[in-house]
Amino acid sequence: MSLSVTHDALRLRCLNLAKRIADDLATRQLTTGHFEQPDFYAKAFAVNLWTQTDPVKFGPNIDRALDALRSEPRDKTWHREFIEYALLDTPGLSSDTITDILRGAKPQRPDVANWQILGLINRQKRKAGLTAKLLNHAHFGFILLRYWRAPVFMDRPDCFSAQYHAFCTALLSDSPNKRHQRIANRATEMLGQLAGTHGFVNLLGRGAGQSFGATCGLYVLLKTGYPNEADAILHRLEDAFFRAGHLPLNLLAPAPLPENPGPENPQTPCWYSYNRHDDYLAFAGYWLLKASQLPAPKIRSHASENTSNKIVTQFSSSYYQAQMTLRGRQNFDVSGAPVIVSGHGKSARIFLPPTGGEQDAPSLYDQASNPLPAIGETEFARFLQTRQISDNKIDVSFELAGIVGHRIIEFQNARVIISDQIPDCAANELELFRILIDGNIGLTQIAEDTIICPELGIKLTANASLHMIPQATFSAAGQATRISAKTGQGNCATLTISWGGSDAW
Repeated sequence: MSLSVTHDALRLRCLNLAKRIADDLATRQLTTGHFEQPDFYAKAFAVNLWTQTDPVKFGPNIDRALDALRSEPRDKTWHREFIEYALLDTPGLSSDTITDILRGAKPQRPDVANWQILGLINRQKRKAGLTAKLLNHAHFGFILLRYWRAPVFMDRPDCFSAQYHAFCTALLSDSPNKRHQRIANRATEMLGQLAGTHGFVNLLGRGAGQSFGATCGLYVLLKTGYPNEADAILHRLEDAFFRAGHLPLNLLAPAPLPENPGPENPQTPCWYSYNRHDDYLAFAGYWLLKASQLPAPKIRSHASENTSNKIVTQFSSSYYQAQMTLRGRQNFDVSGAPVIVSGHGKSARIFLPPTGGEQDAPSLYDQASNPLPAIGETEFARFLQTRQISDNKIDVSFELAGIVGHRIIEFQNARVIISDQIPDCAANELELFRILIDGNIGLTQIAEDTIICPELGIKLTANASLHMIPQATFSAAGQATRISAKTGQGNCATLTISWGGSDAW
């Protein structure tokens, strides 16, 4: 099969998925023009998607959505930057209509990269004079200074999210500004590394596993010549759509949407208080449609596998891929344990799921989801610092009960070794590790110090007794099994995760 046919096949799959989302949105739209679930910007992106897929078929839906946009109160929650971006990119929509919808709405301008870039691009589209160009130049300089830490975009200062890195990269890649595109090209390599052959492109940081980050990553990688990585992401999107019956908000736990989705519902993991299903559905459809319109690029080689910088580290072997975030302002921004994908390609499975999440916003995550040592269920370790001390070794320092401890994580070809040490802590309820494993993976404890996973050919062994508690808490992939160790002698323990061969059995 030629490369051009491969690209055309990917484009067609993107188009088919975008059309199915357009149909789904039309079904979910109410007679008022709003959607079943509350939304911030779904109507604007749905208008864009409907207009470009079938403006005749979706004509009534478009009219209702525009009327609903005009009637909404312009309060502090009105997402002007998102709405304006979608409307300005909608073919055939008159400037009078856009002005009418935006009248009285102020930009929000929060201190996060994607909002700042949206505001910049909106101004770039609507104003072409010298003053506007100078302002845009200064604004982009501010964005780079505050959020760009080559080769990654920070979600907010000093905090990385793969999802929002993908979003920022897609915004700049789609901009006609050549400087924007050059920065986007530098940021794309990281997305290729994160996606690898398994296609889980947004496992680190805020919004892990959510659909719109995956579609942004797909768009950029397909545009810049990474067809294999793009195909891997597209497979995850299609698989989640098939399993859930629609495109779910969270690809890591695809399931039919319950009647009351949200952070209080155990059936909707990785949802925060501000998440809106229809927002993310329309936004994902928008980027899938744009991906379907891309010309064939010059094909690049595969992204490199083992790459580290001061913010993100990765390790890949023939058995697994591991990812960690090394910096962040709060506990949930930093990886206490690696995210591990076992295997490669379409059969790859998430073994150690993302455990970061916005614990400062309503969600299913709580302190028990923090994969660091704790004393019982009342006192939990907090991060102090994470350092990469060699190509395959990480040192995580933490504080528990006023005492500083260390976690050393070592990545080997067929093993990951995690050693916890917290001196001078005599608490009887001290639990080391507290590693979370995807709750959908079957585990069997065959000895006090040994747990096996026959499905994936993985064995966990320790130099202390292991305790396994199914459905103990939540990760971004849903309910999680917790593995911990209570040391009878001393306050240090080592856990070894082994793949294949004699080491695994």
